[in-house]
Formats: sequence, structure tokens, C-alpha cells
Amino acid sequence: MYSSVSGQLAVFKQLDVIANNLANLTTTGFKAEKVLFEQALNKHTMSASASLDKDVAPPDNFRGEEFVKIRGSRSDFTQGPTEITGNNLDVAIQGEGFFVVQTPQGERYTRAGNFKLDASNKLVTQTGYPVLGQGGEITIQGANVSVSDNGAIIADKQLVGNLRVVKLDGLQTRREASQLFQLREGATPEEVTTISVKGGALEGSNVNAVRELTDMILASRLFESFQKSQDAGGRMAQARNQYLGTQG
Repeated sequence: MYSSVSGQLAVFKQLDVIANNLANLTTTGFKAEKVLFEQALNKHTMSASASLDKDVAPPDNFRGEEFVKIRGSRSDFTQGPTEITGNNLDVAIQGEGFFVVQTPQGERYTRAGNFKLDASNKLVTQTGYPVLGQGGEITIQGANVSVSDNGAIIADKQLVGNLRVVKLDGLQTRREASQLFQLREGATPEEVTTISVKGGALEGSNVNAVRELTDMILASRLFESFQKSQDAGGRMAQARNQYLGTQG
């Protein structure tokens, strides 16, 4: 019963993640998330037995209870489709890498390149965080703005900055709001020296709707199977109690 309950909790988490992926099917730069599961063996009973008498070993046929444990989640960093927008401040990374933005909590990383200019002509994200170049924040003065394939930002034929792009590992990051990622403690980003981007374009969500819907169906059926297992266990326990009750 406890094993099936742990399975239900894990599947419920998986369904929640799938629903969030589907909700962001059209979100710029969104990266699908996958839940990581692992099998855990509960040795509490064995420890309790040994604590009563250290000279008494568990029987040879002792079996600990097996549970499903959620190890965490991992973001899928595969590239999403490139969509041409014609907006001069839109940028899509081609291949690996993340844009670097400055937040009050420190540097954060994103694939959402739908940038804009704030009141002081700084290049910022849709939430107002400054986009960092190789020399810091980027200020754009000029009417004719373009982004070259190597990340150079040109305004009125003058170079005003170079976008900073870094490589991240899915296991080293933690997802935050507004399509931002934070590095876990002890992790460091790898600077991309050969940058490849496309100006006037955006990277779409990499969520595969067919795959997510298939996973949702399978997870729902698994959840129902766990429920049936619990129901069967309850009926067996009830029958056992009725039988033993007649033996007194």
C-alpha cells in the first residue's frame, strides 16, 4: 500500500510538470521540464530489528519496502524552433548557450531573446532586467539597430556592444520565473567564445505537444493502476480481518 501511495505522489508531480509544459507551448524560449525518479529501499524495519538485539540478524528472506522517490527535475535544453519576427531587438541563439541578464539576486540566464529598450535606452528583458554584453550592460543610441550573426549589436553603423552567451548544464541549473535559470551552488557557466545568433528572430518553446499528451495519458493510467492496487489491498485486508475475527 505504501509503495503504491509513493507511486501516486510521484505520478501526481509528473502530471503537474506535464501540465506546466503544455501551458507554455507557445512561450518564447521555454524549455520543457522532465521529472527524475529513482527507486528507494526503506531499511527502517531492518534498523529497528537490529537495535533491539545486535546479535539477532534479519532473516534471510527479509525484504525491505521499495518506494518511488522523486530525485528532482531536469530542463530539456534542446533548441526550439526559430521564428522570424522582423523585430530588430529580437535575437535567437543558434545552438548551445544562454543570454546573461542581471537581476537584483545576481546573474540569471535565459533563451528568451525578445528584448526591448528601457527609458534609459538600455537593452533589457521583457521583465526589465538588463541584458549583459561582454563588457557589461548594453546601452543603444541610434535608430537603425541590428544584431549580427556573431552577437555584435550595431546602431547607426556603430558597434555598441557584443552579447554575452554562456553554456549551462541542465543538472546545474534551477528554474525560476520569467524563463530565467539560476546556477546551483558550486556550478560555474562556461563562456561561449564563438557565438552564433540570428537577429530579427526568436526561439520558440521546445515542448513537443504530442509527446507531452502521450506522457499524460500514460501517467494517468499508471495513477489509476496504483489506485486499483490500493483498493485490492484494502479488500484483502478486510477479508483477512473478517476471517481472523471468526477464529477467536
